[in-house]
Amino acid sequence: MRTGRWLMLVAAAAMTGAVNTTGVAVAAEPETLATSASAPVALGAGPVTVALAPPAGKALAARIATAGEGRKVYLVAKGFGTDEPPETIYQLYLGLPQGSVPSPDSPHYVGALNFFNASRGGAEAGRSDPRFLSFDVTSLLRSLQSQNALGDNATVTIVPAGKPRAGARPVIGAISLVAQ
Repeated sequence: MRTGRWLMLVAAAAMTGAVNTTGVAVAAEPETLATSASAPVALGAGPVTVALAPPAGKALAARIATAGEGRKVYLVAKGFGTDEPPETIYQLYLGLPQGSVPSPDSPHYVGALNFFNASRGGAEAGRSDPRFLSFDVTSLLRSLQSQNALGDNATVTIVPAGKPRAGARPVIGAISLVAQ
């Protein structure tokens, strides 16, 4: 009886594409929905807004709609570099309307990142740094989509929570929206 149930589960998973040829369940491949330009994002003492554009061919709202039920969408930041520790954290906001005052109480608030233990040497060092931070933004994206607030691109606004050290020059190598 137990073997029969197991075979039924494997067969059902195979029909949905969640099983490889050995019968072992695997996660769906991550899909990049949108990403920042190839140049690193330089941060400073004020807010920085970064456009995330989808790969050619489909608008972001359409890519999110077809990403699949049961999948989550993550905002991923990677490639952290700085000349000196900035001595502040940076708050991330997704789809923050222009002219809005950023606040961690905002529905657009995603989370915060810091440059503790970031690669020394700014942008070039950050490119080779394999570490990344990811934030689950599935609910926020669905909310923005239901309000028709997503178009061809999404924006990420990065705001220092305090005054960064003058010589820090922190950078983020790339920011992406990834479905998994």
